[in-house]
Amino acid sequence: MLCHSRAREADVHGDLSDAEQASRTLNDLAPDVVVNLAALTDVDECERKPQLAYLTNVRIVENLGRWIRDSGNKSYLVQLSTDQVYDGPGPHKEHDVTLGNYYGFSKYAAELAATVASGIVLRTNFFGPSHCPGRRSLTDWLLQSLIQQRAITAFNDIRFSPLSIERLVDLLGAIVARRRQGIFNLGSRNGMSKAEFAYMFAAVMGVPTTCMTSGTSDRMKLVAYRPKDMRMDSSSFEDAFGVALPTLQEEIHSMKRAYAYEAG
Repeated sequence: MLCHSRAREADVHGDLSDAEQASRTLNDLAPDVVVNLAALTDVDECERKPQLAYLTNVRIVENLGRWIRDSGNKSYLVQLSTDQVYDGPGPHKEHDVTLGNYYGFSKYAAELAATVASGIVLRTNFFGPSHCPGRRSLTDWLLQSLIQQRAITAFNDIRFSPLSIERLVDLLGAIVARRRQGIFNLGSRNGMSKAEFAYMFAAVMGVPTTCMTSGTSDRMKLVAYRPKDMRMDSSSFEDAFGVALPTLQEEIHSMKRAYAYEAG
C-alpha cells in the first residue's frame, strides 16, 4: 500500500488536480485500487473559495476516473463522498439528493466524475481520533474543547448518522475485496442530533459539559448553509455486503477505547 500526499512523509507526491501530473503518477504506479481521500472538507471555506473546492473535490476525481477509463488499467476506484448531499426529513435513500451548499455540490459533482470508472462511491461521515498532523476530527475538537473548558455550542437542529473511523477502515477492506460498483450510503444504523451526539460523547469520555450549550445553527454566523437532516438509510450497503452496521450509540461508546489507545 502506498500513500499519496503533499506531505513529506508520503510515499508518493504530486498534484493530482493537474491532469498531466496525475496521469504520469498513475502510469508509474499502475495501482490495483485507488482510494481517494483527498478533499476540502471545510464547508465554509468551500463556500468562500468555490474554485479551490472544485480543484480539490472534483478535478482530482475527474483525473483519476479518466485515467482508469482510458488507460486500460483495471483499477478499482473508491471515492469517499459526504452525507451533506442530503437535507429535509431523513433517513435518506441514495436517490434522495438535495444540495444546499457548495461543499455538497462539489462532492456530488465528484460522484458523477467517479462514475466513468469502475468503482464505488461511499456517502459517509466519520469521527474518532485523527492520525493526520494538523487536522482534527469532530471528536478531537469536541474532546479538546471540553477538557479546556472552552465555550462551544452543540447544534440541536442538525441530525446525522456517522460511523467511527475504525469501523470505516475495517469496512473498506471488505469493499475492496468484493469490488461492487455503485453509490452507497455508509453510516450508522440510526442517527441523532449533533447536540445529542456531543453530550453522549462527553458522558462516555467522562468530561464535564458545563462549557457546552445546546443551540441552533441558524443563530450562528456561518458562511454556508448547513443541512438540517443528513441521516442516511444504509440498508442497501448492508444488503450488498452482507453486514449489519452498528448503531450510533455503539459507535460513540467505542470512543473510550479508541481515545485510550490514542493516548497510550
